[in-house]
Amino acid sequence: MESNPNYESKPVNLALNPSSSYNYSNQLEASVMMNVKATGYVAIFSLSQHGKSIEEAETAMRQRTEFFTRFLKQNGIADALVFIDPVSMLPTYETELQEKKYSKTFNELPAGFEIKKNVHISFKEQSAINDLISMAAKAEIYDMVKVEYSLEDLEAVYAQLRNEAMNILLSKKMNMEKAGIFSRFVSIGEKQGSAYPAERYLQYTAAKTGMPAQFIQYRDKKPTTITYNYAEKNRTLFYDKVPDKQFDKVINPVVNEPMVQVYISIKGQFQIYDPEKDAEDKAYNKKVKDLQLKLLELDVEAKKKDIELKGKNIVQTRIEKK
Repeated sequence: MESNPNYESKPVNLALNPSSSYNYSNQLEASVMMNVKATGYVAIFSLSQHGKSIEEAETAMRQRTEFFTRFLKQNGIADALVFIDPVSMLPTYETELQEKKYSKTFNELPAGFEIKKNVHISFKEQSAINDLISMAAKAEIYDMVKVEYSLEDLEAVYAQLRNEAMNILLSKKMNMEKAGIFSRFVSIGEKQGSAYPAERYLQYTAAKTGMPAQFIQYRDKKPTTITYNYAEKNRTLFYDKVPDKQFDKVINPVVNEPMVQVYISIKGQFQIYDPEKDAEDKAYNKKVKDLQLKLLELDVEAKKKDIELKGKNIVQTRIEKK
């Protein structure tokens, strides 16, 4: 691998949406990730078929896909787990050279048709991919596009992560209180996400010499230009999982196969307060509330007496008139 002292696994973005109204000052954060084994996989193989006519290309393609699906069925993969996806049908061209006395012209002429189809194969165990690659090769299919991973109950995973993150957030708040800093949360923000193996593969190249491509060498005080031709280096891929150091806790941290990495980050905006002053304010507010309630009761009693007095005056007036 090329020497790169600055290489670092690419982290995931745990920041909240910057366009939200969430205030990023005075905050506590708790981030948790879980490595989850996929509950299902889909391997996608690509086939291309050329023919001088559409019928010829389609007949040859159908024979290849039928052979492949029949071979899969013989090895225990039911028809319901296989889907043939037509991708494209395009004309192909060849170039014809037309020479004249003073010119040459290259003309494109129709040469036939090319059909592309993808074969989607569903399976449950990751180790089955090796058998699928072998079966595809026997059917002369050598292009595996990708392997998709899926989880049946992603919401249940998020619920577990959310519970763990909240426990960590409250623990951080308690540690602040032990240090004499008392706070209360005024708002909570959450960022959740997942990283699938197909997104986490990186490419690297075999190590190469430190020699420059071209340099000057002096012989007998005469400069000679020397060119260094590099050999073609192999390129390959490796699985680069989300780094653990981004998180307060990683559930199932040790993995021996690519997994779906599900994560959640909870940010709590808080206000700092003085417990003694807060208690005094609460006591004062209670006294004010009690006084307001007492005044309201006195006002109600006064209105009742006023109504009774007015009622008596009305009755007395009626009696005097009689």
